[in-house]
Amino acid sequence: MNASTALAKAAATPPSPANIQVMQLNSAYFASRCLHVVAELAVADALGDQPQSTEALAKATGTKPDALYRVLRLLASFGIFEWRDGAWHHTEGSRLLRFDHPGSLRDYVIMIGLPIFWDAFANLEHSLRTGEPAFKKLHSEGVFAYLAKHPEESRIFDAAMTSKSHRDVAAILPAYDFSQFSTIADIAGGRGHLLRAILKDSPKTQGILFDQPHVVAQVTPEKEEKLTVIGGDFFADPMPKADAYLLMNIIHDWPDSESIRILSSIRRHMSPHARVLIIETVVPPTPGQHLSKEIDIAMMAIPGGKERTQEEYAGLAARCGLRLQRMIETMSPYSILELTAA
Repeated sequence: MNASTALAKAAATPPSPANIQVMQLNSAYFASRCLHVVAELAVADALGDQPQSTEALAKATGTKPDALYRVLRLLASFGIFEWRDGAWHHTEGSRLLRFDHPGSLRDYVIMIGLPIFWDAFANLEHSLRTGEPAFKKLHSEGVFAYLAKHPEESRIFDAAMTSKSHRDVAAILPAYDFSQFSTIADIAGGRGHLLRAILKDSPKTQGILFDQPHVVAQVTPEKEEKLTVIGGDFFADPMPKADAYLLMNIIHDWPDSESIRILSSIRRHMSPHARVLIIETVVPPTPGQHLSKEIDIAMMAIPGGKERTQEEYAGLAARCGLRLQRMIETMSPYSILELTAA
């Protein structure tokens, strides 16, 4: 078979499912980048309950109609916005990009699209070759020190963590009896979105929010809210005394060495009856898709941490004088890992 015949035969061969899968995955970031930009430009906020033309939306957002239409057309193919009867309509997905939606994900989408994070993924090869976070290639101080020095990006990060947590918290609350504890300390809890939701459900429980001073400085307890705010560094300062310690989306930020330091510090300061509640996406033993496997790459590229299996969490706990008592699944990709003193 000569070259021209082989080329003609290849051209006549219909694409296989594997061809399509590779091509779709290869260009998946086209759509995600469109999502970032639309969130930054507040397109969903400009589109209210009444359908609007592309021209009206473009005028409201300072964009060009043709370019905006093409971006929204791609997003609509994923169920984000809908083009119908010559106008753009909201979908459940596009409404989540509105600032005023109670479950808004707009801040989280904007955060992922920030240059500091987007550029880290562009340098992912650095992580594969060195084992270090790609973020450190661009900013040697690391992501948390960087955020502490950049108030605007830190504000977006904190807002994103709150934004992302809305539905996760709603799934976590009914999965575990938090009311059994007199005092709960939320370690590195940001603005305290999880802890404060627990306190509303458990009015007899006292809450302690522990995070870096520049983070908790933005938190003011509401009237009659049983919340104490403490600024500190979990690598350097003693942990507060509590009956339970929450660590949501914290341990996955760190490699094993730092995770052991955090958990060991809690173990030193906790009473014998206390519980440590790690709330993370746990990597399942099955080979299929799971949010934990995607977040794992983000942890590798940005802070240098990792998502872990249940067995890996049990091993981590054992090295800190703790024991994994049980893992409770929730109605979200998150699970609650309950640790006790060994």
